[in-house]
Amino acid sequence: METDFDESIGLVDMIPQDMGRVVLNLIANAFYAVDEKKKSGLEHYEPTVSVSTTKKKNAITLKVGDNGMGIPEEVKEKVFQPFFTTKPTGQGTGLGLSLSYDIVKAHGGTLTVKTISGENTEFSIIFPPTK
Repeated sequence: METDFDESIGLVDMIPQDMGRVVLNLIANAFYAVDEKKKSGLEHYEPTVSVSTTKKKNAITLKVGDNGMGIPEEVKEKVFQPFFTTKPTGQGTGLGLSLSYDIVKAHGGTLTVKTISGENTEFSIIFPPTK
């Protein structure tokens, strides 16, 4: 796991328990993705999960990324829908990303995903600047 935290961010107005659930869900999904890719037996594959924060004039961004299998393009638009999961039956309820999306939205932020199928995935939580 790699981390890169912007120390200049300071305090952000949010409910820590809710946002903790979101971050935990994103990290758990990332570890699942890299574990599945490792199980596929690729030579010289080094599973990597990254978490970073940045502050710019107009936003605070938290990113969780992995170099797992990525999300197929044909299902990428469905990942935030309730009960949708890419995990095998019994391994995921499909509520994690849907609830995470709703929690981030309730905090005035956005949750987006960038992915390359077979290569990587990166979720970004973007908050407007604190007042």
